[in-house]
Amino acid sequence: MLFDAHTHLNYEEFSAEERLERAREIEESVVDFIIDVGDSVESSRQAIKDADDYPWCYAAVGIHPDKALVYSDDDIDIIRELAAAPKVQAIGEIGLDFHYGKDSKAEQIELFRKQIRLANDLMMPIMVHTREADALTMEILSDEGAFSEARKEYFPKRPDEEGKLVYDARVQLHCYSGSLELAREYVKLGATFSIGGPLTFKNARKTVEVLEGIPLQFIMSETDAPFLAPEPKRGRPNKTPYIEHVVRRMALVKGIEYEEAARITSDNAKRFFNIIDR
Repeated sequence: MLFDAHTHLNYEEFSAEERLERAREIEESVVDFIIDVGDSVESSRQAIKDADDYPWCYAAVGIHPDKALVYSDDDIDIIRELAAAPKVQAIGEIGLDFHYGKDSKAEQIELFRKQIRLANDLMMPIMVHTREADALTMEILSDEGAFSEARKEYFPKRPDEEGKLVYDARVQLHCYSGSLELAREYVKLGATFSIGGPLTFKNARKTVEVLEGIPLQFIMSETDAPFLAPEPKRGRPNKTPYIEHVVRRMALVKGIEYEEAARITSDNAKRFFNIIDR
């Protein structure tokens, strides 16, 4: 019923036992699918292993901007090789983080550009992490062809809120925290957003504004587990089954039934990641 479009079952600090327990909890929940997102070569390999182990798990491979000072070009080559694994559905998470990475801006930009080019070479969806770099992130995505006519022609179109088919560049803005104005520009370019636990926080004004102003057809649900647990679980390690709290808040903001919000966001993610129901 639900789709967690960005989570980290592969989190490097999980013991094997904790990863197994989290997998069991997912299997017992109403979550049908997850995208297990890599942020390094090592975590990308673990995501592929998780995808091999569980039918409901798919992988994304990539190098997070916080690795910008330590990655090598050999790592980019390895990500290219890993992307060929059968259940790898996207390149990510990649992007810019100027909150924690103020001293590595140039290196982050270079790493981001290289991985966008990789995704374009392979014609794969892109999962973007951006923090305190909203305008530059859009500039680089546009400059490197993430919204190119080639991508829009390659990927099938998506329906808008009226059922009209529109272009889909298969670019996900993960845990989107930017403005509504910027979000509207992204929609025109063919991007999709994923929204998680922060939607439920008391200070979630901007996220609520985006959800109110952007049709649900362009939005996916996520947890980013084990980070950013939603209310009423805030302060604890996040878990994929907690995504129900996110989708219920989405339904409340949109004024629709929970089941409809679950169906629409799940369908969006299945289409974005090209996943067929089990």
